[in-house]
Amino acid sequence: MNNFFSLEIPSVIKPILSDRAFSNYALSSSDPQVKSELAGLTLGDCFPLGIQDDSMAQCCLSGLWLLHNFLDESHEISQSIHSREGSYWHGIMHRMEGDYWNSKYWFRKTGDHPCLINVLGTSSWHPSDFTDQCEAHQEADEHLSPALQEIAVAEWSALFEYCYTHASSN
Repeated sequence: MNNFFSLEIPSVIKPILSDRAFSNYALSSSDPQVKSELAGLTLGDCFPLGIQDDSMAQCCLSGLWLLHNFLDESHEISQSIHSREGSYWHGIMHRMEGDYWNSKYWFRKTGDHPCLINVLGTSSWHPSDFTDQCEAHQEADEHLSPALQEIAVAEWSALFEYCYTHASSN
């Protein structure tokens, strides 16, 4: 499982957070078997000790769908979450689909989110700048470089950990 986490993750979602998922994040198509697992996942499965903040819990579900490149499912959840975190997940989803302008719109709604410091260890990093880098790679007809892939995983992990920590009652 991804080594970014300092969280205690329930065993039911550990397989969803596999190393394979992180190595394929933002790069490959979706796996129908994982789609079935995600479709059967409830908030209670993700938060067996209870939920402190329902919108943060919904953000985690949106992030899990996004991790496995199910953009439509993630979008359906994130667009209904009216918070900075929902906007952040929404922006990542639009960046992954290549709708860069729309992505940056949602990142402006996010503002300087507290989890940004956990992406590259500096508060000067911003998801809109990263969006520009991803767009430049796409315009050059290139896949994400290993360095950009690493940043994408770090961003996903920082936001997921932030949301999970604030959603969980433990």
